[in-house]
Amino acid sequence: MADEVSTRTELRTRRQHRRRVALLGFVAVLLIIATAGVFVATRDEGTTRQATPKPPSTTQVANSSGISTAYAAAPLRSAITKGGDVAVYAAPDANAQPTTTLPATTEYTLPRSFLVFDQYQDWLHVYLPIRPNDSTGWIKASDVTVSSPLEYQIKVSLADHTLTLLKNGAVQFQEPAATGTGDTPTPTGLFYFTDPIDLANQPGTGYGAFAIGLSGHSNVLQTFAGGDGQIAVHGTDDSGSIGRSVSHGCVRVDNRVILELSTLPLGTPVVIT
Repeated sequence: MADEVSTRTELRTRRQHRRRVALLGFVAVLLIIATAGVFVATRDEGTTRQATPKPPSTTQVANSSGISTAYAAAPLRSAITKGGDVAVYAAPDANAQPTTTLPATTEYTLPRSFLVFDQYQDWLHVYLPIRPNDSTGWIKASDVTVSSPLEYQIKVSLADHTLTLLKNGAVQFQEPAATGTGDTPTPTGLFYFTDPIDLANQPGTGYGAFAIGLSGHSNVLQTFAGGDGQIAVHGTDDSGSIGRSVSHGCVRVDNRVILELSTLPLGTPVVIT
């Protein structure tokens, strides 16, 4: 009798042990499935939520009131025609019609240039040398030769009557400058070199040893001296006028300064504030 009771007890103990082992195995399977599900869900989430690239905005970009911090993120570059006229578009769209076409040379027979601030595929977003001063547009990269990032920038302060040259953001020099009067003010904004003109053999022009035409235009003079009221940075033989508000909108500096600036390339940005 005692042996029979002992046998039944041993069988019951074995059955209980097998049930515990089976239950633990089932729980382990559930944990493996749950872990795999989390892994799959995480992986799928990472692969399905990648951002789809979008073309940049086609709206015009207003001129900056200072040297933008975006300069380091998207360096400014110059773009110069390869010899032909350059069509300008409102958007980077191969099926669109150009809004205007600019001739291959400027009024001073120099090659047409642009200031590039953005790019989308084979299109360049550029500042335009036309009125109004805030004008931007898109041109085809195949129509122009694009420079390396521009190292130099010029900043003109109307309030301080100064011109500052910077290289990659570091000041190289600061010099006094003459600017426009109250009736013919120097326009503010972001402009660039378009027409460097050597005046060494043309004394008496009033523009000193050298003049650098900019992409900007006077906001009050539609024409000036037979031209389109284009503003410039130029020298002067009247050193007493420097540091005052006396011009028709141009920026005057000492002949020594303008000759230093004359070595800078087409497209060099000029920020006037």
